[in-house]
Amino acid sequence: MTGTPIVLNLYDRESNEIIKTYTQVFVPWKQLKASIRLNKRLGDKPLDQLEEDDIDALTTFVLGIFPSDLSVEMLDEHADLSEMMAVMQNISSRARGVMDPTLPPKAKAK
Repeated sequence: MTGTPIVLNLYDRESNEIIKTYTQVFVPWKQLKASIRLNKRLGDKPLDQLEEDDIDALTTFVLGIFPSDLSVEMLDEHADLSEMMAVMQNISSRARGVMDPTLPPKAKAK
């Protein structure tokens, strides 16, 4: 499978250094629906106006993208909110690109 990977870094709270990087090229189809719901929920809310339930929904969404060894606790302690939002936006952008009828059709595989 090819494509630009979605990247999420986890950071050490003391040094701000990256302690682990997750990458994922494959995005499960079910995450498209989750992305649509989350985009509707968050809309254009500035980061400082997100509520706890919004953050929980974003956490659940990100856990659905990356491997199972990533946990809520790891995200709570080591994830940067702007990177979490970037994961959601990346999925939304991919979905728009796939579903945009103005784009030329992909060549059929032989």
